[in-house]
Amino acid sequence: MGDPRLNALVTQSVAGNPDMRIALARSELAEGLAGVAGAATEPNLSAGGAFGRTRFPRLATPQPLGGHTTWNNHISIDLSYDLDLWGRNRAVLRGALDGVQATAAEARAVQISLETSVVRAYVDLALQYALLDVSQANLARQRNIYDIIRKRAGRGLASELELSEAQTPIAALEAQVLQAERQIALAKNQIAILSGQGPGAGDALERPRLLLDTPVAVPASLPAELVGHRPDVVAQRWRVQAAAQGIKAAKADFYPNINLVASVGLASAAFGNFFTFVSRDAIGHNVGAALSLPLFDGGRRRGNYTVATANYDVAVETYNKTVLAAFQGVADQVISLQSLGRQQQGIEASLKSAQRAYALAEKGYRGGFTDYLNVLATENELRRQQLALALVQAARLDAWARLMLALGGGYDAAQAQP
Repeated sequence: MGDPRLNALVTQSVAGNPDMRIALARSELAEGLAGVAGAATEPNLSAGGAFGRTRFPRLATPQPLGGHTTWNNHISIDLSYDLDLWGRNRAVLRGALDGVQATAAEARAVQISLETSVVRAYVDLALQYALLDVSQANLARQRNIYDIIRKRAGRGLASELELSEAQTPIAALEAQVLQAERQIALAKNQIAILSGQGPGAGDALERPRLLLDTPVAVPASLPAELVGHRPDVVAQRWRVQAAAQGIKAAKADFYPNINLVASVGLASAAFGNFFTFVSRDAIGHNVGAALSLPLFDGGRRRGNYTVATANYDVAVETYNKTVLAAFQGVADQVISLQSLGRQQQGIEASLKSAQRAYALAEKGYRGGFTDYLNVLATENELRRQQLALALVQAARLDAWARLMLALGGGYDAAQAQP
C-alpha cells in the first residue's frame, strides 16, 4: 500500500504477538504428541538391575540360607514389540501426524489474520489522521466565520443572534477535534498491542504515509481453488483425516493382538563375592509371545468407537461450515468493493463540483463581487465531500484487506484484472 513502515509493523507483529507464539507452541505440542504415538510402532528395549544384601531368617528359611546374609543381584534386558496386526498403532500415528499438519495450517491462519489486523488498524490510523485534518479545517473555518460576523456586528452590520449562531458550533467542532485525536491514540494502542508491545509503544508511531486513494482493482474472477488453499480450510481438512484415523484405531481395538517379548538376564543369590552373579551359570532368558483377546469390557470399546465416529461427523461438518463461511467472506468483500467503487465515483464527482464552486466563490470574493461568507460556505461543502471521500477510500482499503484474508493470502494482487 505504498508505506514501508506498514511492512515493518507486519513483520514485527508476526514475531512478537502472543497469539502467534501460542499457535507455534501448539504446533510443537502436536509434534511431540506425534512422537509419543510413533513410539508405539517401534520395538521397546529396556534394561534394569537390582543389587542388595539380603539376610535370610534362620527360623523362616531352611539351611543353608537360613541365618546367613548374601548378595541378591539381578540385571536384565527386556525386548517387546507389538505386532499391531490390525493397524491400531499405525492409525493412531497417522492421526497424530494429521494433527501436526492441522496445527501448522492453523498457525498459518493465525499469521494471516494477524497481518490483516495490522493492515486494517494502520488503514484506520491513516483515516483518523485524515478526519483530524477535516475537523481542524472545519474548526478554523467556523472560527473565521465568527471573527467576520463579530467585526460586522461591531460596525452594526450583524445582529447578536447572528453572532451567537456563529459561535455555537465552535465548541462542538472543538469536541470533534478532540474525538479525532482520541481515535488516533486508540488506533496507535491497537497497533502496539498487535505487535506484542505495551500501549506506550504506540506513542512513537508517526503519521502513516499510506495514501487512502491507493488504487484497488476488483478482480473480474477469482479461482475457487484459492478458497481450498485457505489455511483454516486446510486445517479442517487435516482434522477430518485425523478423525478418520481415530475410527480405524477404535475399530482395531475389537480384535486380538499379539506382542513379541524377549528377555535375557543375570541373577544370583550368592554367598561371598559381589560379582558371583557375573557367570555363565547365572544367565537366564525368555522368548515368547503375549496374546490379548478382548472378551468383555463393559462397553468401553464400543463407547470409544461411538466417540470416534461422532468426532469424525463433527470434523466433517466443521469443514463444511468453514468452506461455506470462506465463500461467503469472499463474496461479501467482492460485493463491498464493487459497491464502494461506485460510491467513490459519485463522491469524486461531487467533490469536483464542490472544488469548482469553492474556486468560483474565492474568485468572486477577490473581485469584490461576493461576500467572504460565501467562500466559507462553499469551503464547508468542500470539506464535507473530502470527508466522505476519505471514508469511502478507507472502507475500500479495509474491504480489500478483508478480501485478502478471505482468500487466505494466496491471491496475487499484482496480476489482478479490473
